Parts: sequence; C-alpha cells; structure tokens
Amino acid sequence: MARAQALGVGYDDGAVRSRTQARLAARGVQPAVRARGSVHTFAFVPRISWHGALYPDLHELGPVSAYDYAAHGFTWSEFYAGNVARRVAMNAQFVAAVKAAHAEHAIDWIFIYASGVEVLAESLRELRESIGAPIVTMCLDDKQSWTGAVHGGQRHGMVDIVSLVDLGWTSAMVATDWYFVEGGNAVYLPEGFDPASSRPMALPKDLDVSFIGAAYGFRPALIRDLQRAGVAVHAFGDGWGTRGVWGDEQIAVINRSVINLGHGGVGYADDLMNVKTRDFEIPGTGGGIYLTTYNPDLARHFDIGREIACFRSTDDMVELVRYYLAHRDEGEAMSAAARARCLREHRWLHRYEAVLRHCGVLSAA
Repeated sequence: MARAQALGVGYDDGAVRSRTQARLAARGVQPAVRARGSVHTFAFVPRISWHGALYPDLHELGPVSAYDYAAHGFTWSEFYAGNVARRVAMNAQFVAAVKAAHAEHAIDWIFIYASGVEVLAESLRELRESIGAPIVTMCLDDKQSWTGAVHGGQRHGMVDIVSLVDLGWTSAMVATDWYFVEGGNAVYLPEGFDPASSRPMALPKDLDVSFIGAAYGFRPALIRDLQRAGVAVHAFGDGWGTRGVWGDEQIAVINRSVINLGHGGVGYADDLMNVKTRDFEIPGTGGGIYLTTYNPDLARHFDIGREIACFRSTDDMVELVRYYLAHRDEGEAMSAAARARCLREHRWLHRYEAVLRHCGVLSAA
C-alpha cells in the first residue's frame, strides 16, 4: 500500500471503466459493442476441479471458443513443479488456438483463469500484438500466491503478467494496489456461482452440520470445537476418515444440511481472510444456512443475519449453531433469501457482464 501511495495510485471502483478503456485505447483497441448473446469469448479455462462451472454463463454471453490444456494432456502440477519445456509447448498451442478462433470469427475478449504457473508473459505479448481484443485475467488466490517460485525466469503468481493484460480481476480488495504497483489494472470482483449446478434439491435434512473440504491447518480444530460442544458434524474430504464429494453429490450434501459450515481463512492462516467460491455456491444452492467467519469483504455482498450467518469466535460459532438447529424455520427463510440474492446479483454471468462493461464490450446501460 505504501508503494501505491508513493506512486499516487489506488483503487476506485468508479474509475475502473475509464481506466480500462484508456488502457485499451493506448494500445489501439476499440472493442465493438455487443449485446448479450453475441459476445464471442475465448476462454483459457482448464476443466479441472470446479472450473467447468465457469462455462455455462460464458455461453449465455454468446459463442465460446476455448483452450483447455487438460484436454491436451497437460497438468497444472507439471507446470508448478517447473517443467518449463511442457509449459512452453502448452503456451504455443494456446496462442495458436486463439489465432485460429479469431481468424474464423472475431474474438470480443480473451478470458484467462490462470496465473504465471501456466501462462507465459511472452504469450500475452504475442496476443496483444496480434489480437485486437481486451485480455482479462481472473485470480482468486492473490493473497497467498502473488509471487511464488521462479521457473523459466517467471514467477508463479500474477506479479509478472499483470502489466500485460488490460484488466486483472482479483477477489482480494487489498491486491488491487499490487496490480497498480506492477503496472497493471485491477477490478475487485468476488467469485460467483452457476445456478444450474448449485441448485435446490428435495432431500431430507438429515445432516445437522456439514463441512466440505480437506482436513488441514486450522480446520480440524474447528470441527473438534463443535464436536466437544455436542454438535453432530459431518466432514467430507481427505483427512477426515471420509471421502471427498464433488458435483451433484456435493450439492446433495449442501441440501441435506441444516447448517453448511465455512471458514474464510486462507491455507493455514485462520486470521488471513479471503472471499471464496463456496461463499456463493453454498448460499446460491439455497439448501441450508451458510455459516462462516465474518469477513468485511463478504459483508459487502450479503445481508449478514438475514441471508447468511457469520461468527467471530469459537463461542460465537457454537452459539449460532445451537440457535439455528433449534430454529429451523428461520434457517429455511435465510437459505431462500440467500439463493434469491445470488440469482439476482452473484452469478458468474453478473461478474462477466461487469468486466465486459468496463472493457466497453457490453454497453454501460
């Protein structure tokens, strides 16, 4: 923040659009204004983990061309381990795919959900020179992965590539200054959810409290605190003596739970908070109360106490769990309000539309 202040830069949500369009104009890019349904997206979004949920709302914008390195036999882990030759080969395929798609049907924007682990600065430079369309990156882990290890002369985080894109979407408000300091341009936007996959199911509420995620860091202590208070907690994931749940099975667990437990901590730090995808997927499902740690950034997006519930301490968490287990009608109203809010404001589609308005691809109206 001190470096940003010294440079006279800082985040202003109202200035993102003008800043982004000035940045595009400086490199000679004037996007054509499209209506929803006619925007041609090129997506660099590998279909790994939950990432496939990003595609349905991209298709609502219009035609989608994509490069999925997983479908071509590449893995994130080999890039992270430092296999530079494989990363170079993958990037060559990526750039070629963009050029081929653009030659067939002009691309309106390039959307990249990746970091310096995968995407090379050289690839972005080549795309800037050859494709006259906005380039947007999305990073949901800036707080814990801004820099990272160096392989092939490039750091793993976003730090070495942000200056080469037109708009960097970050889910960490504090990271917006980091983008500016490195010559980039940032917009703060949280994650979203896919309403087709995160949806209500008519299932019995046979789980009092559930937690979905691996057992590491502060998470086992969180679960033990509830168990010691006599609460029945069902944890799903590696390290719990259970198994992970994905896809429809995960959504079923959310729907079966009276309370879905979350935590805003990052990695092994329970005091370093970040907005997370589950913060929108669980409320968006509408299948049970979402109870998580209080985070000022999350409070920007939900009415705490009416749409989701938040705790500030272990005692607070236990008290809230006991209260909502005893007042299930309030929980049902809360989860319904949360889904309604998510459908109005928190789809991935809403995030994409915000980005495209900033870039001038969709009209500002």
